[in-house]
Amino acid sequence: MQIWKQGQIADEHNKNGGFTILEILIVLFLVMSLTAIVSKFSFKIAEAKELERFFTQMQLDIQYIQTYSMNERQYIAMKIISPSNRYVIQKDFYTILYERPFPKGVEFLNAESSIHTLSYNTKGNVMSAGTIAFKTPQGKKKVVITLGRGRARVE
Repeated sequence: MQIWKQGQIADEHNKNGGFTILEILIVLFLVMSLTAIVSKFSFKIAEAKELERFFTQMQLDIQYIQTYSMNERQYIAMKIISPSNRYVIQKDFYTILYERPFPKGVEFLNAESSIHTLSYNTKGNVMSAGTIAFKTPQGKKKVVITLGRGRARVE
């Protein structure tokens, strides 16, 4: 039979493998800090991808209206609607085929843009070449429509 002194019982009780409150707080602080850093960077990456998708979609829509006007031999236009931060693709004055809102933080720069309505003739040539300017969280972006075939590129 073992005889325990009161001090030995207290020492054995403290060696049970638990953590102190200070150790738990330090680990919690590290986990929260890493989570905050990772979420901030992932938000920036997601925002950049959303802008990239928007401008890619706009280029595809421009190619669509060019192809549509050649194949159907009809007027079709892409109009930038500045107050509501969106653009629409219209078949005629009343028929809207597509309506696309701008992503959060993207604004149309009316003063710096030379095109507000983009249309192609039945041969697929652009009616008016120029630029469509936007203000984004990453800086200014321009969609340049070249003369002739009316190809679109983002700068």
